Parts: sequence; structure tokens; C-alpha cells
Amino acid sequence: MVRFYKKFYFFKVYENWFTYKFRFLDLLTLNSHLHLKNIEQKKVYGVRNDSHTVELNLEQDVDTIYANFRNTVKQEIRKSEKEGVVCDFRQDNIDEFVQFYNDFAHAKKIYPTSKNRIIEMGDSLKMSYATLDGQLLVAHSYLVDEEVGIARLFHSASKRLDETVDRNVIGRANKLLTYKDILYFKEKGYKILDFGGYLDNAQDKSMQGINEFKMSFGGEKVTCINYNSFLYYILKKAADKIDWRY
Repeated sequence: MVRFYKKFYFFKVYENWFTYKFRFLDLLTLNSHLHLKNIEQKKVYGVRNDSHTVELNLEQDVDTIYANFRNTVKQEIRKSEKEGVVCDFRQDNIDEFVQFYNDFAHAKKIYPTSKNRIIEMGDSLKMSYATLDGQLLVAHSYLVDEEVGIARLFHSASKRLDETVDRNVIGRANKLLTYKDILYFKEKGYKILDFGGYLDNAQDKSMQGINEFKMSFGGEKVTCINYNSFLYYILKKAADKIDWRY
């Protein structure tokens, strides 16, 4: 199980991912239990709020995984490799990741992250990068649970909002990095790569494009079983009306 807390106005909310374990204190505190994989025959105390995501089965062989990519994805992966884009996982420069992500978040008007948040998540967070000629183009982070065997996309940022960089190059680099992420987690023995959510009935063209991107790698849409503690459910309903980013 992956467990950490986040700030919710003046409160702490504990996020518990993938595995449900009952704690008496959960009844008295702010908790969310997200994308639960082990709740058969279990009583979960809270308010259920299902969502959706896209998952790719990593227990398939590499050739089968690649064959199920859409043809345009395969073409752009090959082109990005020819352009010289380099992809790698590294944990040694949190400052670089935070600055890159926060620049993107500011442009997108979404919540930023912080160095402390990344450090607190420790080994539960893995980061990958795509660079071209030394310039960082795309960065991903994944929330990982080795016991469950799942890696879920947690942060994704790119230079696509920077008018000085070719958006087509960045788009191809993002696809190449996603492919390299898949290979990395499969090699490490993970069973599932989770693309980090799927918005049903998306009306915004940007969100429709994100949905399409996630589906283009051959995964399938699945239901995420989520529960919020009763107190957090009440507070979050109020917050949703104040700030859409929650």
C-alpha cells in the first residue's frame, strides 16, 4: 500500500492507494482510499466515488504490447528516436523536476508540486525524462506499488506550451517517453501501467486529446474504486464548489 498526506486548505488528508487496510483513526480523520485492488468481501468505511482510468497489461510480451499501439504512435516513436530524443529514469535532481513541472502547472493553471512533497513520497515515486540536445522536453512521475505490481502516472509535464519549441517534436517525445516507461516497468516486473485517469464524457478538446493519447497505447478503460472518509467527503463537496482544481 502507498500512503502519504497532502494539504487540503488547513487540514491534512491521507491518500491511501491500491490496497485497503482498516484503521480505526480513519473514521476520525480525513482519508481517501484510491483505486482499490483488494476489496473483495471487505467492508470499506466511507463514501464510494468511482472514477475511470486506462490500464495496460504489462504481463504481455513486449512484441504484443508494441503491436497494440496505434500505427501513428509507432511512427512517431520511431521518428522521435531518429531525432535523437533520449529517455531515462533518474531520481537525483528533484529540483529540476519540480521547477519543470511547476512551470508547466503555472501555464496550465493547475496545482504545482514541491520539493518536500517529492521527498516525502520517497521510493513510491519514480521519475522519467525525455531530452533533446540537453534540453528537457517532457517529464513524467509514477506512483508505484511493488506489492500490487502497479505503476500509475502521477505527474506529466512538457514544453508544449512553450512557443519557442516545436510542439510536434514535443508530442513525439512524449510518446517515446511513454513507450520507454512501459519497457522500464515491465522489465522491473510490474504487472500494470496505469495512465493516470480517464475523464468520461469529456467536452473540452484538450481533455478529449488526453483521453485519446492514453487509449492509443493499447490499454483498456477500467473502473477505479475509490472511497472518501465521511468527514473528507463533506469537506470536499464544499471545496469542489469553491475551487474546481480539487
